[in-house]
Amino acid sequence: MNAEVADYAASRDLLLSLGKSADALAPPSFKPLALLGGFIEYLEIIGAILGIVLGHRAAASERGRNTIGLLLTRPLSFRLLLAGKMLGNLAALVMILAIVFIIGAAGITLIGGVGLTAADTARILVTFAAAALYVGSFFLLGLILALHMRRPAHAIMAAFAIWLPLVLIAPQIGDTLDPDNQVGAGVFRTLGIAKPREKQIMTSFATYETVRDGIEQLSPAKHLERWSFAALGIKEIYYGQPLVTVMRDRWSDAAWLIGLFTALLAALFMLPPNFANLKKD
Repeated sequence: MNAEVADYAASRDLLLSLGKSADALAPPSFKPLALLGGFIEYLEIIGAILGIVLGHRAAASERGRNTIGLLLTRPLSFRLLLAGKMLGNLAALVMILAIVFIIGAAGITLIGGVGLTAADTARILVTFAAAALYVGSFFLLGLILALHMRRPAHAIMAAFAIWLPLVLIAPQIGDTLDPDNQVGAGVFRTLGIAKPREKQIMTSFATYETVRDGIEQLSPAKHLERWSFAALGIKEIYYGQPLVTVMRDRWSDAAWLIGLFTALLAALFMLPPNFANLKKD
């Protein structure tokens, strides 16, 4: 980014020397947090896989050693055992995510050559919180299936059968059906169509847009992406807006992630255990 600043300064000086008005030379907008965009996209896939694997192992390892029955001979309830397993593994996941986010923030400073402000840090923190809910949800999914399915191998297969459409297929379908994604700068912007006219055109495709958005709404990965890209100012309409305003506008994405995590957490503790399934084959 330092090189880009130097190139801009040199170009600006050249234009000024040619008589160009300084008022006509608007400085470029630098978005250091946009460097985290690719990181979020990788997190959607790899983070979900990590959550599923850790959740599966948390139960499958105990089943493989036939230690659940032994643990329950002590004055320890099954739900208390679950709580310990869950909290320990979730703490490990949060620590891993924290390290990754710290590395990402450090990369912005070192590679981008810009320091992070307090506002930037707050944006990264709310993104981190959403990522923790997202990865934690897939951890709970892996744990629940490993506890309640007859065979651990079937449980991990079922978890990835759920992961595939939610994380890979639904977001791709939604993106592919979005005409604005087919051109780099957006179809309407490329054609020079003003915003009022764009809205007028889109009203003719209301049903199409509802279906497309509905497909995306099924994906927790898309909710994480929408929240993160808005909070980090990667999405153009949110760049420069106060974080509170962004959070107020994108509250539904946060609510979706919180709701998913809460529902899976409730399922973990409310589903009755089948101790016959917990024995090693």
